[in-house]
Amino acid sequence: MAQLKKCRRNWCATTVSVTAIFALGTFTANAQGLNLTDAEKTPAKCDTTYKVADLAGFKAPKAKKPYHIEFSVPMFIPYIQALIYGAQVAAKESGVTLTVDAGKGFMDPAAQITQLENALTHKPDAVLINPSDPDGMTPTIDDIIAGGTPVFDVGTLSNSQKSLKVVQDDYGQGLIGADAVAKLLPQGGPGILMGGPPNASWARRRVAGFLDEIKKYPNIKIAAVVSSDNDASDGITKFSNAAQANPKFDFIYVTGSFVLQPQSIPAEYRKAVYVAGSLTPVTLEALKEGSAASILPDFPISVGYIGVSLAVHRLNGDSVTQYNCAPSGAMFKADVNNPVWTEGSIMPADAAPAK
Repeated sequence: MAQLKKCRRNWCATTVSVTAIFALGTFTANAQGLNLTDAEKTPAKCDTTYKVADLAGFKAPKAKKPYHIEFSVPMFIPYIQALIYGAQVAAKESGVTLTVDAGKGFMDPAAQITQLENALTHKPDAVLINPSDPDGMTPTIDDIIAGGTPVFDVGTLSNSQKSLKVVQDDYGQGLIGADAVAKLLPQGGPGILMGGPPNASWARRRVAGFLDEIKKYPNIKIAAVVSSDNDASDGITKFSNAAQANPKFDFIYVTGSFVLQPQSIPAEYRKAVYVAGSLTPVTLEALKEGSAASILPDFPISVGYIGVSLAVHRLNGDSVTQYNCAPSGAMFKADVNNPVWTEGSIMPADAAPAK
């Protein structure tokens, strides 16, 4: 049976037939060799949970001093572009300086560590990080905190027990994804699960939530679980391989829509119900025209905005809870004109993306 195997510093992802996994009786616990942990199969223990209605009224505080905040990200995918945009808006309103450094992808934590270490020479007052790898980034995060600089995981969890968190409950989003599939396919059917980077905490937790929740619907089966990097060509290649090996499927669940865009799916597979995390202009248009059935927004603009806001509160000496959770929910075609879903997720057309 094909599984993940380490290739130097990166992970080489392959597709696994569910028939083989079921034969070993380890499907939920060991989906495609992911070795999902008990922690990843557990809802987030949020100290503060924001509702969708809370987002519009959230305001960044004024900084007591001209703080410098560093934001470290693994790469510039659409979700992270929106995350940075929200952080930039909050930084401007607070009166602080925000600088951004980027690595070379979710499967290259070494590159992100190098970029972050270079940025730390400028001695920022606080660090925001979207970690490429939950384990690989933890020693660096803990070292920064030990040096007296607060660190906030923003948008994606690290496994640091010391950093503050501003994230979505990704396990919970996986649950919601499974419920959306069941709602859209009351008759049931098999499907393909596109899991995203196998070392990214958000992808792993969404896979875990989906697999756990789908047990409630015995008429819905998983034909294949696929891990893929955040790369459009890699995603469509991995999906096509899975589809050819399992040609009869009724749904596609994608942990993050940038892994497999609905418009990129070959025509012969477009009858399958498409459900994915991450609301973007592309997936919003797909909802409108019907190539996507449900999208689960991540609210990255709001998450980035809250991340900087809480960092400023912390630097101002205010009390800040450690684990802060963004809202979760499933968006359908009837919701496309409701700004409560879009304003926290989609950047204005005239906004300049980070580079």
